[in-house]
Amino acid sequence: MKPSDLNRAEILSYLRTPELDAELDGKLTVCIEELCRAAVPRTVWRLLPVQHSPEGVRLGGLLLGGKDIALHLEGCRQAVLFAATLSSPVDALIRRAEVSDMTKAVMLDAVAGAAIESVCSQLELFLHRELGAKYYTERFSAGYGDFPLSQQADLIALLDASRKIGLTVTQHQTLVPMKSVTAVFGLSDRPVNDARRYCCGKSCTECPNRDGCLFAGAKAAEKERIQ
Repeated sequence: MKPSDLNRAEILSYLRTPELDAELDGKLTVCIEELCRAAVPRTVWRLLPVQHSPEGVRLGGLLLGGKDIALHLEGCRQAVLFAATLSSPVDALIRRAEVSDMTKAVMLDAVAGAAIESVCSQLELFLHRELGAKYYTERFSAGYGDFPLSQQADLIALLDASRKIGLTVTQHQTLVPMKSVTAVFGLSDRPVNDARRYCCGKSCTECPNRDGCLFAGAKAAEKERIQ
């Protein structure tokens, strides 16, 4: 991972500030460089059949909980389930900073947030080109809407992500390494719904929170940058 892979405006959004003074800006640059050296991005994905029924939507035979993910995949016969992680050295880097320099730790956490978003966005772009479907939904993760976070372990198992990329989940549904994501996006031959209305910061057009969102502008810039 290179510093140029990251969107600085998005990092500032995670830090909840539009700009930094010269000293802190220099410190952020150092944090970006250190995190890029530590990060070992790894991904795994599967293209799976989608089945809709009165009880809900199944992905590769797994019943997904909640009405929102079913709405999100409405009209989709297939979907991609993927996981991405920056790997454990990033967690270790942040923990070390927490002991000696909390400002640096907060900056590193923000940089890591932008970094895992970049990994996911680049993977999605690759898969869109690779799979060649006419339409795609945005990605949707456990914890969005009523899609239960408690299904993280099921998603990890379906991907065999523990063996393939070293991604596990705790009994509290926290992903380990911390800077990791699991998500689903649908493929369709007709225009699709998008149920991502929950502070996602990526699909902004119909979001009721867009006017006060700290992330909308940065996300739009990131999407334009990688395309």
